[in-house]
Parts: sequence; structure tokens; C-alpha cells
Amino acid sequence: MSFSITLSTVLVMLIYAVPGYLLVKFRKVPPSAIASFATFLVYVCSPFQIVYAMQQIEYSPYMVKYLGIALGLSVVLMGGVMAVMYLILRKKLDRMDYRVCVCSVSLGNVGFMGLPLLQALMPEYPQIQAFASMFFLSMSILMWSMGSWIMTGDGRYMSLKKALVNPAGIAVAIGLVLFFGRVRLTGQWGGMLELMGKMATPVCMVILGMRLALVPIKPMFTDPVQYLAIALKLIAFPLITLAVLSPLPLERDFVRGVYVMGCVPVGNLVLSFAEMLGEGQDVAANVVLLSTVLSMVTIPLMLLLI
Repeated sequence: MSFSITLSTVLVMLIYAVPGYLLVKFRKVPPSAIASFATFLVYVCSPFQIVYAMQQIEYSPYMVKYLGIALGLSVVLMGGVMAVMYLILRKKLDRMDYRVCVCSVSLGNVGFMGLPLLQALMPEYPQIQAFASMFFLSMSILMWSMGSWIMTGDGRYMSLKKALVNPAGIAVAIGLVLFFGRVRLTGQWGGMLELMGKMATPVCMVILGMRLALVPIKPMFTDPVQYLAIALKLIAFPLITLAVLSPLPLERDFVRGVYVMGCVPVGNLVLSFAEMLGEGQDVAANVVLLSTVLSMVTIPLMLLLI
């Protein structure tokens, strides 16, 4: 894949974070407002982004097959890596930073960073954007099941209802209804869907910039556990993804698209979950922010392998 296109795409996404950083640093936006921005992102932008991505495909047996494959692969890859990390680090999970590490290794920013990357790198294969929605759904399911148990050590936080009935899950359901009903939103409706969906990445990065303005810089670079999580997510996870996909009889473009999603940094979902629990927010924020910054280097390099 093109090194220059990848680098410029990631760089532009990181530049979106600058206004958020400056707004908080210069006290034009109070830190308390970040939660409102995050709510707008999760409940408005993200669902529109998912439905818009699924509108890029038309019904066919091929698409039904590959949507199923994408869902299955995403659960196997992310759930499998999370399970392996749990087994390796289970004796250290009394520490919150190791719990965050276990979840961070497999749960990537497949929506807010993955989709723009796929749009830039694979414009000739728009179907991959719909397949990315299956990864987004899998992340939600895993975080409210295995992830919640690992992060809290308490099975009471596991919730099948929350895993399925959430903004991402509802958006995927709407997208599937439109897909199987062969309904394409065009004209003003299609334009509104596209505009709202494309707001997701800039809003996400603005929020990251706001959070960066509040995080002490030194701890971000001094905790070795954070570097472990980031190295595994940005380097090991993509290689595992490629190793799993390579022997399978799948379309080359599909493999390339899934590999791109494997290369993205740690997803905001990890931080959002930590904030909801009221524990581990600093570690989660550091992992998400630092992995996002470092991905400007790792993503272009990792994509040279395919």
C-alpha cells in the first residue's frame, strides 16, 4: 500500500486533535465539556458513520457471505488475542494497568481511524467499509462480555443486553435492515447520512486532543506496561492478523482491508469503559493517546508488508 497516502492520511487525522488540545489548554472549553462531546460522538456521529458505511454495499449472496466472515473473523481475532493475553498476564491482573493492557492489545480504533484509512487506501473496494462495521460490533460485544470481566474482575458488569443494545449495535441493525431490504438512501437523505457519518473522525480526534491537554505528559512515557500494550497492539496484533488471514481462501482486497483494521491504534472504547467504571482512566487515556500518536509511524511501516 502507498506509504505516502497512508502517512498523509494518518497525519491529517492527528492534526484534527490540535484544535481540541488548544481549546482546553487556553481554557476556551472547560474540561467538564469533554463528556458532552463524547456523548455526541457515541450517540450521534458513530451510528451515522456505521449506517453510512453499510450503505456502500448492495445486497448479494457474496456480500452476505463476507459480512458473516467479517463478523466471525473479528470475534476470533480480537477475542482470541484478548484470551491469550489474559492467560499470559492473569497473575498480574490485580493491577489495573495490566487489565487495561489485556483489553487494549486487541480492541482497535476500527471506526474513527479505520474507516477513513480504508476510504483513502481502498477507494476501489468500498465494501470493506461495511465489513469494518462488523468489527465495530464485535468490539462492543467483547467489551461488554470478556472485556468487562477482565477490567473489573466482577462478572456482574457483563451484560448481553448492553453488548447488543447500544448505539453501535442499533446502527448495525438499521444498516442490516436497509441492506436486506435493498433500500439505498439518496438525495438529501443520503447527503445528510454522509455528512453526519464523516463528522465522526474529526470529532473523535478533537476529543483526543482535549484529553491530551489534561493528561500529565511524563507518566505517558514512563510506564513500561503502557509500552507493552502499545507495542503488542501496533505491531504484534497486525502480524497475528496477517498470519491468520494469509492461508484462508479469501479475496485479496478483503485480506488487505482487515489487515489495515488490525494496524489501527487502541480504540476509544477502552478509555470510555474505564471512565464509566471510574478506575484506570489515566492508564487507558495514556495508552489510547500515545498509541494514536505512534501510529503515525507504525501504520505506514506495517502497511508496507502487504
